[in-house]
Amino acid sequence: MELFSFASRNTRNIELGIEHQTWAVGTLLNQSAMAGRMTKAERYLKPGVLGVLYCNPLHAFTTPFIVRSRADPVRVITDIWPEPWRLPFAIQTLGDLSKRIHKDQAAKRWPTLKERLAERRAGGVSAAFNITGTTVFVPVSISAEDWAVICNDLAN
Repeated sequence: MELFSFASRNTRNIELGIEHQTWAVGTLLNQSAMAGRMTKAERYLKPGVLGVLYCNPLHAFTTPFIVRSRADPVRVITDIWPEPWRLPFAIQTLGDLSKRIHKDQAAKRWPTLKERLAERRAGGVSAAFNITGTTVFVPVSISAEDWAVICNDLAN
């Protein structure tokens, strides 16, 4: 199974994504970096893959979801979040902000995260689950057991 992790700079952006059943990424000024995101989104993000949101200020995972559309390479979202976001795609959320798990607890509970952290020895949860800007739209392979634990921790 493929799992995509997307970070948010605040809980309000996650609330808006849940409300609109849509997610997207911030617009980058660096055109080559934005082009790289577009290529990765086109290559890897497909309907049916799994995702989870991560709230940076809380240092916590929240809101698992199923991807319901490909990322739109042209559309810029200006009517959901305060700033323009790119590469929007439809999601079906399986939870909300009422449930969350701190990254340290997730690192102890989620088998693949625990394993990837042990292999890397540095970089932390963001690097292990491809939450950083350079790895956005690059999935991590997880097991069905992982997904069950994630949903048990975060789904409503």
